[in-house]
Amino acid sequence: MASSRGYSGKPTTSGNSKALRFESALFKAHPEFARGELVAHVLGPGTMLVKATPDARTGEGDPVLDAYLSFLETHLAAHPEEIRPMTAADVRGLDQLLAGVVVDRDEEIPEEFELP
Repeated sequence: MASSRGYSGKPTTSGNSKALRFESALFKAHPEFARGELVAHVLGPGTMLVKATPDARTGEGDPVLDAYLSFLETHLAAHPEEIRPMTAADVRGLDQLLAGVVVDRDEEIPEEFELP
């Protein structure tokens, strides 16, 4: 479950390696960060996403999309009143947004394809 609470931490060392030390509340609330594999993705200057995952060594998936979907899942579970059905007006808005976009439904997308 995602949390909007920030956890404070500081850079430190562990043996000959650099490390990040966080308050114990992070690990109590999210024990997945206390063990197993972690992978870090630098999103921009001063911003890093750390993901606890069994896929950490393979780098599978999109970490930003995964984090967003996790946030969305948690937020909507906490605020179900914000969920609403898609309306005809929503569909019309999509039609306007996608006007002129040509799609070949038979085109094969290569495995290494990435969105620009």
